[in-house]
Amino acid sequence: MRFLMVFSLILTILGVPTARAVYECGGVEDTCTCGAYNPYPCCDNDGNCTWYAWHSACCHWDMALPGWGNAKTWAQYAAANANYEVLPDPVVGAIACRTLGTYGHVAFVIAVSGADITVEEENCCSTCAGGMRTHTYLASYFDGGFIVPVGGIVPPACEVVIDGTPKIIDERTDCFERHGQYWWDESAGHDGHLFYTYTTSDAAADSWAAWRLNVTVPGNYEITAFVPSPALSIAQQARYRVSTTGGESTATVDQSVSGGQWVSLGRFWLAEGTTQYVRLDDNTGESYDLRRVLLYDAIAVEPVADCTDECADGDAVCEGDTGYKVCGRYDGDDCLKWGTVAFCGPDESCVEGECAPDPQGCVDDCLAAGRFCVGQNATIDCGQFDLDDCLDEGPVTPCEAGFSCFGGECREGDVPDAGPDTDTGAPDTSPDDGCSCRAGGGAP
Repeated sequence: MRFLMVFSLILTILGVPTARAVYECGGVEDTCTCGAYNPYPCCDNDGNCTWYAWHSACCHWDMALPGWGNAKTWAQYAAANANYEVLPDPVVGAIACRTLGTYGHVAFVIAVSGADITVEEENCCSTCAGGMRTHTYLASYFDGGFIVPVGGIVPPACEVVIDGTPKIIDERTDCFERHGQYWWDESAGHDGHLFYTYTTSDAAADSWAAWRLNVTVPGNYEITAFVPSPALSIAQQARYRVSTTGGESTATVDQSVSGGQWVSLGRFWLAEGTTQYVRLDDNTGESYDLRRVLLYDAIAVEPVADCTDECADGDAVCEGDTGYKVCGRYDGDDCLKWGTVAFCGPDESCVEGECAPDPQGCVDDCLAAGRFCVGQNATIDCGQFDLDDCLDEGPVTPCEAGFSCFGGECREGDVPDAGPDTDTGAPDTSPDDGCSCRAGGGAP
C-alpha cells in the first residue's frame, strides 16, 4: 500500500497523467457490442491512443482486439496473430502503428490521399489536449505499418436495407455513426429527434457523422437529406459528401433556408455492399464564433429509372493543385460521370486536366535527412539523392541475420525492451511525437 502511495506521488511530481479504466474517454462513449471488453484505460488528460484505437476496431470491425500492450508493440503482436495482418501501405479503416518514441502511437485511418493519411486519434500525456481529434500525417510517420483483419475490412451491415424500394435512414438507427465529442440533440425534426453540433472553419473536422448505405439491390438512386427547422442559427454551407464505388461527390446545402424540406444531394449509382456512405463534417468553413449549428437528421434513398451524363467521355479536369479526374463509365449504368481523384507524381502539378512539371519546384519525400528504422529489421535513408534540393527516400536495406534495427542502426541482438506493458511511467522529456500512449496500469 505504501509503495502505491509513493508511486502515485512520484507520478504527480513528474506531471504524468495517471490512467483509469472506464468505458468513456475523451467524450467518446464505448457503446459498441464488444466495448465492455476494452482493456485500455483513459488517462487523466482525458485521452489515450490505445483506448481509442481499440474502440475504433471494435465498432468498425465488430471485433474485440487482444490486449497488445503499449502502442509501439501493436504491430509486432498483430503480425504474430493469425486473425490479423500488417500492411505496408495505408487503407481506410486500418489501425496505423508507430513504433518510434517511448511508447509509440496508434490511430484509426479515415482517409488516404496520396502520401498523406487522415486519422482519428487520442493522446495521453500531461501536455496533450484531451479528447479525440482528426489529424493528417505523412503515411511514412507510421513506421510499424497498418493493421487490418485477415480478409480485409468489411463494415458490419446496418439494419436499413436499400433493396430497390424507397427507404429512410434515420439518425437513431445503427446505420448512422457519430464521431467526435461535441454533440447535442433536440426533440425536433423528422420523427421528433435530431442531432447537432457547431460549425468551424478549421482545416480538419472535430465532429462528423455518416449515414452508411447497406445496398442489396444495385441501381440508380436519388439521395435526399431532411433539414429540420429548429429555433437556432443554422449553417449555410453544409457539405454533404456522398461516397460510392464510382467516387466521391459533394453537395453544399444552405440549411438556414431549407428548414422543413427534403433537399436533393444528387443521383448516384449504388453498388451492392456496405462500404458506401453519406458524410457530413463540422468544418464547413463557417467560424465557430458565428455560433451556427449543423443539423443531422434523416436521409432518404429512392430508386430512379434513369441517369444523366455529368461530363463528356474522356474529359479531364484538375482537382486542386496536384489531383485530377477523368470522365468515363465507372459503374453499372450507361451514364458518364467523373471518376475518383488521382494524383500527379512528385514534382508535378495539374494543368488543364494533365500532369506537368511543377514550376514551383520539388517536394520533400521524407521529413529529415538521416537513417531511420523501417520496422525492426530494416533501415531506410533520407537525403538528397538526385539533382534537386529536396529530400528523397532511398532503398530499404534489410538488417543482417541476427541483427535488429534500433535508433536508425542495425545492431546485433534484439531491439531493447521498452519495459513491461503495464509500465505507466512517462519519459523524462516528451517523446518526439508529442504523446505517450500506454497500456495502462498504475493508480485505478
